[in-house]
Amino acid sequence: YKGIMILHYSRESKNIQKEIIDEVVIKDDSENENLDKDNDNDNEEKNIKNIDFKKLKSINSNVVGWIEIPGTHIDYPILQATNNNYYLDHDIYNNYNIYGSIYLNSKNNSDFTDLNTIIFGHYTYSTEMFGDLKKIYDEDIRDISINIYTEQAKLTYTLYSMYVTSETDEEPLNIDNSFFQKNAFNEENISQDNIKTLTLSTCYTDDSKRIILHAYRNI
Repeated sequence: YKGIMILHYSRESKNIQKEIIDEVVIKDDSENENLDKDNDNDNEEKNIKNIDFKKLKSINSNVVGWIEIPGTHIDYPILQATNNNYYLDHDIYNNYNIYGSIYLNSKNNSDFTDLNTIIFGHYTYSTEMFGDLKKIYDEDIRDISINIYTEQAKLTYTLYSMYVTSETDEEPLNIDNSFFQKNAFNEENISQDNIKTLTLSTCYTDDSKRIILHAYRNI
């Protein structure tokens, strides 16, 4: 029975992801036909995902952004509640789902201006939510770029650190930590003075350990 329910929620989670993408990610091919060549080139260089945040927030007003990791299945709206428990088991429609949602730490500013901004998502054995973070860690894939979209801007981050730690380790989840450097690479691109870190956190096969990925914001 438990296996059947897991399969049910897995399929439901995938369907919701597809449904949301189809509904709010704007495909503007027809608009691009009217752009001149220079504007087309500008759009290609910016590689901007056009998201209808007005429609997205009409679905759930707790939406604060969108996360996309090219080359993975991670392509989701980011939600934020007043606590870090609600979206552990609720989807964007506020329905119960054991796969939950991708969500911003409740203590973080929703405009991604903190020195350490933390985003949580469940580890899954398939590809839902943050399931692909384990693949990145296990295969030591370091050339990772993370895109965060808000109503105001596109923010791009470059991976600089990843490791497995205990679930009781709160240090990487400290939003006031101006620079957390553990098992870091790409050190030549990191400035301790003004780095803004994006931290992704998920379980590592069981609840006693978690995978942590840190990425610095590109200027």
